[in-house]
Amino acid sequence: MASNQAVRIGPAGATSPRTSDPADPVTRPVGLRTRPARRSSDHDAATITLRTTIAPAPAPSPTPAAAPRAKAEAPKAKATAAPPSPRTGRSSRRATAAATAVTTVSVLVPAHNEEAGIAATVEGLLAQDVPEWLHIAEVVVVANNCTDRTAEIARRYPVTVVEMAHNPDKKAGALNHGWRETARGADLVLTMDADTVLLTDTVAAMADELRGNAVLGAVCARYWATPGRGLVWRLQRLEYTRYDDLRDLRRWRVSVASGAAAMYRNVALEAVAAHREAGEPWDGTSLIEDYALTLELKARGFRVAAARQAHVYTTPPASFRELWVQRMRWGRGGMDECLKRGWSTSTRLDCLSYILFGFSVFFRVLFLTMLALMIIYAVPFRYALIGLIPLGVMWLERMTSMWRVPDRGWRDVVLCAVLVVEDFYGFFLELCAVVSAWRCLNARRQAW
Repeated sequence: MASNQAVRIGPAGATSPRTSDPADPVTRPVGLRTRPARRSSDHDAATITLRTTIAPAPAPSPTPAAAPRAKAEAPKAKATAAPPSPRTGRSSRRATAAATAVTTVSVLVPAHNEEAGIAATVEGLLAQDVPEWLHIAEVVVVANNCTDRTAEIARRYPVTVVEMAHNPDKKAGALNHGWRETARGADLVLTMDADTVLLTDTVAAMADELRGNAVLGAVCARYWATPGRGLVWRLQRLEYTRYDDLRDLRRWRVSVASGAAAMYRNVALEAVAAHREAGEPWDGTSLIEDYALTLELKARGFRVAAARQAHVYTTPPASFRELWVQRMRWGRGGMDECLKRGWSTSTRLDCLSYILFGFSVFFRVLFLTMLALMIIYAVPFRYALIGLIPLGVMWLERMTSMWRVPDRGWRDVVLCAVLVVEDFYGFFLELCAVVSAWRCLNARRQAW
């Protein structure tokens, strides 16, 4: 989006974010200072404590009287000090640079009509506990085509608010604009949904994961369902837990850096932007911009993983209708991206998963057809105990996953134990995927 379509509003008295040359490491001295607790003007907002990085006061210069004494003592000190070896000197310089270098993070929060949850999201960001080597340079809330009080509520906090009233590219356009205008000077870029709340150590855990592996271009947080109620919420909460188990089995490799909370190296975003005609990392034509960016990162030689110690809570759809719209967009967007790129090193695993899903649906339909014919023609059923083994394994796997659900209750135990309800939920998700594939192959337009 062009910058004239957005109005950038920052906190009173705030200065523009400092940009740094990527070739020149940041060597800002760091200390920690705890500001007094800050409360939002919203009476429902929780009190939070802000921690910021500041430069310590410079050492006082020597007085004119003390200067000759310092010069007189200098030769003596030089005579007694042994000159370091070249190897020791290089090691000490590297240790000093590592101790003083500061990694900067810019946070982008695209928000579309999120007045109900934007306060909790921003407060979670401002309450982050970061180590001395990490500095959150700026938090930017991009109010994307909002018609509610999202921007007004966000301005109550010490963050930068950018309003985009006419953004045809929706979330991708908001991310591109925020990155282009505010985040290109940072070392890392954190993007997150406006209905997501971070734990206090999430930013540090994600940055530490990138710090420890230079091959990683991005990491995503492990997401859990925000506390709620109702059958739809419970089913999705169980689904999120099982997906987390799958990430663990894959050694934290993921097919997509989830948009709920993902942190990118800025050099990786620059590499993607350099290979795109628009010159921006996120694809505004994609239904799932986080998956499209993940594929681009993999095509550029970067890896994507989940940060094992980073946890966030995100709000799932509240009804089956909202869930249908979300999963249709996910399914159609994923298939579109794979068809757009074809068989390649970045898409082959996902293409194989779609093929296996097709076989799974085929055999499920075949089984249901056989069952219906047996009932119609009164074919007698015969049971064998050996046929219960797969059912028992499935039941055990579901109960094990359920036991890892945070704050589980007796309803969760019953829901998993009876199996039937979750089976119907699985049929619902498969139906979403089948309809998405049908529309994709028939080139029917799919929108948000």
